Amino acid sequence: MATVTYFLPKGAKPTQEQLDRLAELKNRTEEDIVYDEDCPPMTEQQLEELDYLMRKYNTRRITKEIKMKEFPERFQKRTVS
Repeated sequence: MATVTYFLPKGAKPTQEQLDRLAELKNRTEEDIVYDEDCPPMTEQQLEELDYLMRKYNTRRITKEIKMKEFPERFQKRTVS
């Protein structure tokens, strides 16, 4: 899921169109998300694993040694800069 950020100029008020778009996004459900072969839905276990890996990635620099020792097999094929 992508996060889109939009900043209004200081003192500006959102237009009715922007408010409608926000309401539409807040009311969307799981069925509204389009999945394909490049972005399949994830299981609870995969989401937990991804959360763990992202916390590890964000708290310390990943070196090749950490990558080879702690990361799952499918992540070892990727290059980490």
